[in-house]
Amino acid sequence: MMRFLLAAIVLCLATFNSQASANECKKIIASAHPNYPPYHWREGNEIVGASVDLNRLVFQEIGVEFAAVYSGPWKRVLATAESNMIDFVMSLKRTSEREAFLRFTDYPAFPNPFTAFTLVENSFDLERWSDLKALKGSKNAGDRYGQPLDSYVLEILKLPDNDSLEDNVNRLMLDRLDYIIHGRYVGQAHFGIIEGGEKIVPLEKDIIGGFIHSGFSLGSSCAVHLEYLNRRYLELFGDGTAERLLEVNIERWVAFNHRQKAGEENTRRQN
Repeated sequence: MMRFLLAAIVLCLATFNSQASANECKKIIASAHPNYPPYHWREGNEIVGASVDLNRLVFQEIGVEFAAVYSGPWKRVLATAESNMIDFVMSLKRTSEREAFLRFTDYPAFPNPFTAFTLVENSFDLERWSDLKALKGSKNAGDRYGQPLDSYVLEILKLPDNDSLEDNVNRLMLDRLDYIIHGRYVGQAHFGIIEGGEKIVPLEKDIIGGFIHSGFSLGSSCAVHLEYLNRRYLELFGDGTAERLLEVNIERWVAFNHRQKAGEENTRRQN
């Protein structure tokens, strides 16, 4: 009897502590990479994009205010999370190193597949990685896809690891490349703002799938909402909401850059 009584007391205390933690979380301060459209990017002192739209939607459902702030370059964003200066980091790759200071969602926030981009008139069918062997390809400096594709790209396709996106685009436009490996959604955002970018299209099939998660800082009282966030991520991923937000924010990113360029042009003319 005493054992059951003690178990009931422990359960009540756990429930009380959980409710208390939830009550402490009135506002979530979030951040992300400042230049990773359409997932997220910087506009002034704020972070905007699909990641913000998705998480704000979820946390509004439970009455928690959600603010996405610019915290500096990507390394600084991670440092502020490690120091518990922010509550939440949006849409990033889950790694063992980051798990040391972030409590990640079990389910992904968004898909993040990689594919080959090519000129629309040079588009080709891709069924397997070996279809790329006879073609001239490139990748962007520092991009990693996970094993075994990393090894295949470097050892079989022998793609260099020091080419910038700008150099790759120039060579693609001059028919010196057949394809560029890039993130499907990030590539559409990047190519959507360059001159002639409308001629660069992704292949129908991805080279490799991928996903990105989100994580609470270990010291954040708002981590009490992790279970709810997990459930909603699964639902919003499954019903297509996450992918629709990516498509909407590709258009938003392109419009944002066109406004910036127009403003810069007006300033130049006035001067």
